[in-house]
Amino acid sequence: MISHLDKLNIACVKELQMKSTVRTKLKQERTIVKKCHCCGGLTEAQKEVQQCATCGKSFLPLNYFTKIHGQESYKFNDLFAESHELEEEDLIVGLYVLW
Repeated sequence: MISHLDKLNIACVKELQMKSTVRTKLKQERTIVKKCHCCGGLTEAQKEVQQCATCGKSFLPLNYFTKIHGQESYKFNDLFAESHELEEEDLIVGLYVLW
């Protein structure tokens, strides 16, 4: 006989599994749209771009100063985030959008 608590635990596990599946799908569907501050060109990618595709202007990664002054040491290329690692608060309004 399954107790009431066991039923609740099973329901919670199923709910967490569903949420995990939804998050995984969201990870794959997000796109970063970046507007170049020099030429105004738009670039779409799953990871932060390092250069403008139109004029070749180099970009720094989002949260650059937080990352380089943190306690962990990163290679420069590792500072650029994947789209699923970013939240709306990380973006620069007017230059980035998560789609």
